[in-house]
Amino acid sequence: MKKLFFLFLLFVNVFYIAHVLFDFGLRMSLPWNVLFGFLFITSLLYSSIHLLRSKKYALLSVTVLSLSLASLGWFTFINYISLIMG
Repeated sequence: MKKLFFLFLLFVNVFYIAHVLFDFGLRMSLPWNVLFGFLFITSLLYSSIHLLRSKKYALLSVTVLSLSLASLGWFTFINYISLIMG
């Protein structure tokens, strides 16, 4: 169950980074932005807690942790730029 949840979070993070880098033409509304922000924060917290407590899926946990940190940083940057520019 934990491995499937990690794989889901990994897929969400990779999808978001690919969406931002390659611009699939999808424009996300406010509910999608809130959902992605919540998922990035959840994946960051869950993978860091799981990494500290258990060493069972350490490589998967580190991968999700680094990708969620990158996704959250890019998400924050994009939303900050769009807030400033109007």
